[in-house]
Amino acid sequence: MKLRFRLILFIALLFWAAGIFFECIALPFNPLIIGYPFVYNTFSHVCHQDPDKLINLTCGSTLVCARCTGIYLGLLFNSTINIFVVLKIKTSLKLLALCTVPMALDVLFVVINIYPYSKAVAFTTGLLFGSILFLYLYDGLNNLIVEIQNR
Repeated sequence: MKLRFRLILFIALLFWAAGIFFECIALPFNPLIIGYPFVYNTFSHVCHQDPDKLINLTCGSTLVCARCTGIYLGLLFNSTINIFVVLKIKTSLKLLALCTVPMALDVLFVVINIYPYSKAVAFTTGLLFGSILFLYLYDGLNNLIVEIQNR
């Protein structure tokens, strides 16, 4: 994928990740607070937004739970790396399963009360999953671009 497409993907993921921290961004810029209902509602379509599972910061809280925050920051992290180094890791179902299992086990263990919900564990398993998810997103977009250019 050309650099310009990698930059567009990075900028899109950066805006999405920035939206997670909208409360903190809007706090110093009071006129931005008018957009809060729109941004909050947008993120309500991708996360349950349980108040007990949000990451609380000194300037406010995230608009998605700790696990979703990890997923989106994992996507952004690998997108940032991909600007400078083109990631050429072969995607496979084994790799996806390997990174999905810790997150799925965490959810299962919390649901069946083996241990209580931990924002740190949820964030970490989400970060791992999001980092790997980027490879599939990148691979899919790359295939789409090649297909469009071949028409």
